[in-house]
Parts: sequence; C-alpha cells; structure tokens
Amino acid sequence: MTMKLEEYSTGEFGPTRVLVVDDEPSIRELLLDFLEMEGFWVVAVSRAEEALQRLEAVRPDVVLMDLEMPGMNGLELLQELEKRNCRALPIMMTGYGTVETAIEAMKNGAYDYLLKPFKVPEVIRIIGRGLEKKRLEEENVELKELVDLYDASEKMGASLTPDHTYDVLVETMGTRSKAHAVCLWRFEEGDEELPYQRVRRWIDPEAPQKTRSVLDRIVGPRLYEELAWEEAQILRPDELGWTETCEVPFSLLCMPLRGEEGVLGAVVVLRLAPRRGFRESKRKLLSVLTDRAAAALENARLYEDLQYTFKQTIQALANILEDRDPYTRGHSERVSKYARMIARGMGLSDEEVERIADSALMHDIGKLGIRFEELNKADPLTESEYEMFKSHTTRGKWILEPIEFLHPLIPGVYHHHERWDGRGYPQGLEKEETPLMARILAVADTYDAMTSHRAYRRALPHEVAMREIEDCAGTQFDPQVVEVFVEEMQKYRRDHTSRAERWRALAESG
Repeated sequence: MTMKLEEYSTGEFGPTRVLVVDDEPSIRELLLDFLEMEGFWVVAVSRAEEALQRLEAVRPDVVLMDLEMPGMNGLELLQELEKRNCRALPIMMTGYGTVETAIEAMKNGAYDYLLKPFKVPEVIRIIGRGLEKKRLEEENVELKELVDLYDASEKMGASLTPDHTYDVLVETMGTRSKAHAVCLWRFEEGDEELPYQRVRRWIDPEAPQKTRSVLDRIVGPRLYEELAWEEAQILRPDELGWTETCEVPFSLLCMPLRGEEGVLGAVVVLRLAPRRGFRESKRKLLSVLTDRAAAALENARLYEDLQYTFKQTIQALANILEDRDPYTRGHSERVSKYARMIARGMGLSDEEVERIADSALMHDIGKLGIRFEELNKADPLTESEYEMFKSHTTRGKWILEPIEFLHPLIPGVYHHHERWDGRGYPQGLEKEETPLMARILAVADTYDAMTSHRAYRRALPHEVAMREIEDCAGTQFDPQVVEVFVEEMQKYRRDHTSRAERWRALAESG
C-alpha cells in the first residue's frame, strides 16, 4: 500500500528529519522553507564537515547533499556516512551532472541524483519514493524475522523449564527487534508491595553506555505504576509525561505474558534514538512470540506439577512395598541410589538418570502380589515358590501398565532379571537386547541384595559382593555397566571414608 505524503514526513520520534548540506545559501533557504512547509524537520549546513559534527544531534532520516563543496565533497561525505553506519537516506545534488558522476554517486550508496536547478516538488517526490523503498526493505526484513521468531517459538514450545524459556525469549526479542535492551518481569501472586520480579535483562553489546541508566530509570516501579499490563503497548516519553527527565528519545514496547489464569509477567523492549521507534507491525510480530512464551511457561508449570505428583506416586508405592517386607526395607531406595550412580558414571542425561532412578524405586513393585511369608523363610525355595518369585517382574509390568505416566519405568521393572548371556527371565534376552535401564538395575539390585541381611543368610561384606559382581561380568551382567559401577563405588567409598575421617578428627579435636 502506498503511503500518503504526510506519512512520509512523520516518524516514530516526531517529524522526519532532513539534513541539507550545500554551500549555496539560496539552495539551503529554498529547501529549508519548502520542506518545513511539508511537515519535515530540517537542518541546513554549508559544509560536509559541519554536517558530520551535527550528525549525532540531528539524527537525520534523509541527507540532501551537494556533490561539489569546499573541503570534503559529496562523495567523500557519502563514504563517511557509510563508515559511521548512518541509516539516513542519502540523495545527491549537483549543477554539473554527468552520467559518470551519477554512476559514481550511486556506487557510493546514494539513493538518487538531483540536477540543479530542480523543482521542490521533485525533491519531495524523490524523498517519498526513497522512504517508501526503505519501508518495503524493512518489511522484507520483518518477514525474515517472522521465520526466525517461529524457530524461537518452536524452541520455547519444546522447553519444559522456565529458565530456558526466559533465555530464549529475551535474546530473541533483543536481537530480532534490534533493541538496545530487554527486561523480563515475572509477577508474584500475593505480594502487594512488590508484585513483580525482574528475572532476566538483556543489553545489546553495541548499545550506548547510557542504555543501562536509561533502562533503570524508566523500567522499574514507575513504569509498573503507569501501565495496566493487560495489552501490548508502544510508549514514548511524551505519552508517559517523562519528556523532562528523559536523556534521549526512546520507544518502549511493553507486552504482557498472559496465561489462562491471568498475567504471568511482562516483557519491556527498549530502543533509543537514533534507532527508529517501534511500529505497530513490530508489536504484532513480537506479540506472537510472547503468547508462545506464556504458553511455554504454563506448560512448564504443569509439567513441574506432574513431576511432583509422579515422584509422590512412586514414593508411595515404594513405601507400600517395603512396609510389607521388613527384610527389604530401604532396599528400593538403595538400589535407586546405586542405579543413579551408575547412570551418571555412564554420562547419561539428567532426564535419563532420573528415569532410571525412579524405575529402581519401582523395580520390585510386582512383589505386592506375592506372599512374603513364604519367600522369606530360611529354607531353600521350592520350584513352585521360585516360579512365584520370578513372576514379580511380569506382575510389576501389569501393575504399571494402566498408569500411562509410569510407562517409561516399565523396561527396568520388567527386565531387571535378564542376564547378559540370555539365561535370565522373563524373556531370556541377551546382551544389548535388554534395555540399558534394566542392565543397570540388575547390577545395582544384586549388589544391594548381597550386602543386605535376609531371613536365609547374613549380609555379605562389600569386598565379597564386589568380587562376585566382577566375576559375573560378561555372563550375568553387562561388562561395561560392571566396570562403571566398580569405578563409581570406589569413588563413593573413598569420598565417604574421607568425610567420616574429617568428622572423626573434628570430634576428637573438641
């Protein structure tokens, strides 16, 4: 859609700023009068050197420059503007135009070329056309940003931790919106004095030094009091009544993180002049990202609640099991500890480690359907009693199958009595056919069984149990799991011994 002329002369921080650089007084006066009549904010200077000195103060959107001037000429000024990363639209003017000079000017970055004498409406037409081109280029950039924002939203959607969502959100907001700074607040329920807490702050490495001080001044309690936080807003100093206390013009994009039960927090994105203020299109674009972030945070909260319930359920079932059999009291906890030790030693992810440890807590859950008084007798088990004992793996699977969120634990529960040589039960799997979780549990379970008291025998010493496990590597147990277990157990006992010695020495010293 083509913009109207008045839209060209109005920018986010006020009227479009035009810097005229020409050594002819009549040209400067002509452009100054007519451009101001059209609503532009104009500064006119006679030399390129003066234009560069006033560049930061003027922050032009358009630079109209003469080609031939005393001292630095127009082409040299173009090159200097490029070095200083000036984003103004450069337009060259000359009374001695040739095809060669026009080509040279365009090569150096000029948008267009005006021959003197010119008519002012032609100047305004070229400025409007140039600003329209810049707008379309920025829209293309925003389209690419939309793709990048989609990728970021996918990352947040896959995250189940608030911290990861916070990190992705502030970094994406900052880099994709070309902001100087981003603040992320989380609202705390029930805290009337301080209902928000800043959880992340991102600052552009190339931002001006004053960015932090401006951010601290405007993004704090004062801003919180000014905003309703119910919808995304674009704010500027004059709208907040802060013009007198503002060091430099700024634009704020304030967006709530809204969940199903209300506002979870807010994101504040800051741009300082001379970067352009936020447009409505940018607000809509980034609102998509904040909506996705809010959904990710809600999912993370629900996941944490589910994990808490999950842990409670597992612990309750383990307590029921061990309450029935005094000889195995504490067995599941110890097997879980040893299994976690092995899993970490094998370099598994935190998620895998916890899953294996939880499966260890549940590994004997099938014994709930077995008569303990018969299995804990001092005499050897009969064949039928042994078959009953072996059924606890199948029973365990049967107990857990109706509970969907406990399904990841079933491989350890069902297969922890398989053997490396294929002579185990319930399926006679061999080597890597048995899930790694179960191969780890087999070692942890056997070690604790041998080093614990039973009705039919006394606990074996640690050294004897370790020697037996090492001897069975490659037949009953996965050799790699045994190797890791031996290493980790040595570390554990060494650390435990040194800690006990320190406490003993401390006690003896009084």
